[in-house]
Amino acid sequence: MSVHQLTIGDIECAVLQEGAAFMDRDSVIARYPNVDPADVAAALGDNEPSGSLNLLTINSGGKRILADVGFGEYGPAGMGGTLRGLASLGLSPADIDIVFITHFHGDHIAGFFTPDGAPVYPNATYVTMQAEWDEWMSRWAASSAEGDQQNLARFKALQDRFKFVSAGDEIAPGVTVVDLVGHTLGHAGLLVESGSERLLHVVDLLHQHFQFANIDWHFSFDTNSELAVQTRRRVLQHCVDEDLLTLFYHLDFPGLGKVTLEDGTYVWNPTS
Repeated sequence: MSVHQLTIGDIECAVLQEGAAFMDRDSVIARYPNVDPADVAAALGDNEPSGSLNLLTINSGGKRILADVGFGEYGPAGMGGTLRGLASLGLSPADIDIVFITHFHGDHIAGFFTPDGAPVYPNATYVTMQAEWDEWMSRWAASSAEGDQQNLARFKALQDRFKFVSAGDEIAPGVTVVDLVGHTLGHAGLLVESGSERLLHVVDLLHQHFQFANIDWHFSFDTNSELAVQTRRRVLQHCVDEDLLTLFYHLDFPGLGKVTLEDGTYVWNPTS
């Protein structure tokens, strides 16, 4: 279990490591379909692929927010760190007021339900982008896979507990929704701002360190690869221009650091 606590002005935050999934080199190399695999292998070099899942919790204005839920205790071996991390902070799932779903990929939502279909976070309001909800309800409805049909039924049953937001909406004092469209059609992050301090959670804007130097490379799990590239370029430049403390969901724990621009190439500078 890994927990990294920090404050953004008067807002208490923590990054919880859901787990550190093993990522073999060959599967990572195969995830960039518009690139020669040899070029991906060269960019990766001797480094191990990143495989962390870093979830953000925020306590602002009396509201406790959890951004995504990871795999939960029912997921693959080595997962479930989010629930253990909450417990180490003296919190139970029932204490979470808002679950913000950045997007509906499995490593972000699998821990939403218990095996019998009950919500793990029973007292929360569930918040996501309308475009994200629409994409996945449509995808699952068109699929015959048992897991997709199960997700469709379970989430539809909770639709009245969902609040749909747009970029720029404030979900708690100092916590604003940020558009990250491309990875999915409603992919969204959060800007946490208090006083002169800011934290931008960019979620799955990219997944591996070598992407900073290769932002035009498509990623196989992006719904709209070209749009994802445009968003990646726009957001990384914004991080540079604003000197923002930035959080990535999949980079090495805790996934915090700053992006700089050196000789025309974006560079990741992780928090020590």
